[in-house]
Amino acid sequence: MSTYQVNSIPLKDVIISLAKSFGVKYQNRCGEYFLSIPKHIGEGQIRGINFENGLGLIIYKAIFKEDTRLEFTLDEIHPVKFVYTLHGSISHEFANENIKHSIEEFRCAIVASERKNGHIIEFKKNILHEVVSVEIDRKTFGVKENCELAGWNSELKNVITDVEGVSQFYHVDSCGIYYKNILQNIDDYKELLIAHKLNLQAMTLEMFVQQVVQFDDDRLTAEERSILRIQELKRVEEAGNHIKENINGDLSVKNISRITGLNPNKLQTGFKYLYSTTLNEYVTNSRLEQAKILLQNKEYNVNAVVAAVGLESSSYFSKIFKKKYGITPKQYKNVEF
Repeated sequence: MSTYQVNSIPLKDVIISLAKSFGVKYQNRCGEYFLSIPKHIGEGQIRGINFENGLGLIIYKAIFKEDTRLEFTLDEIHPVKFVYTLHGSISHEFANENIKHSIEEFRCAIVASERKNGHIIEFKKNILHEVVSVEIDRKTFGVKENCELAGWNSELKNVITDVEGVSQFYHVDSCGIYYKNILQNIDDYKELLIAHKLNLQAMTLEMFVQQVVQFDDDRLTAEERSILRIQELKRVEEAGNHIKENINGDLSVKNISRITGLNPNKLQTGFKYLYSTTLNEYVTNSRLEQAKILLQNKEYNVNAVVAAVGLESSSYFSKIFKKKYGITPKQYKNVEF
């Protein structure tokens, strides 16, 4: 296990401290600090930037040759961290404890240490890690957003406004689908620095907002939750396959919800995300695609096709078929293939 001390809190100083520990130079691009991991330690990059509203962003995209331990142990009140593991899992522990919490891939964690106790993060060797942490300076954020915080009624408010670090806090749950691709736009506008920095700030704010909303959603029962989690996308894909394979079955939202175990809100969110359409539109399009294939078969007349794709009304079928393909089923049936 390789261990590196980080005796700093502002993210620019975190990068400077890590660069010193790694024995490499750091770079500063208009307030965004970053370093490249040296070859004897691994490969990749660590980046950090702070914003005036008290929010900051640090991104780890790295592969380490040895199990690696980063100890954030400065004798000050540490920021609240919203940690997202987008690739590879990490472990987290509070510096005053000897308890490791695993933050698995596509999990979102909120961690706040007690008093001046710090944080320890461990990365397993030979695994690509993509980890994002939104850092919240409680004092600065409280001053900048004082009016808005006053009207906020959530347990998370107590964590963020705990400027003295009176209470330790740890919470982890599956990430919502927003986080699946958040790093894909991280380098947008790289050559236009003002746009690049504003883009990073916008992404940080959006991650903060998404986590605030998701925290309250996490507190609900599985049936009540409305935010679709990344792990649940597999069930949406399975729903899509089920529809294709059971085209003449009961494909109502209620029945698909029962089969997948996803509530209707999550189902609709998932179909919009994966297929850019509602579940009912996906069913209709799937039925029409199958109908088009069957109409090319001489053994099927139009009424037989209607029954085969799970519809009851021939007139309704003709209407939606013509709307999609610009030709009636009977006309299409007479086309030579």
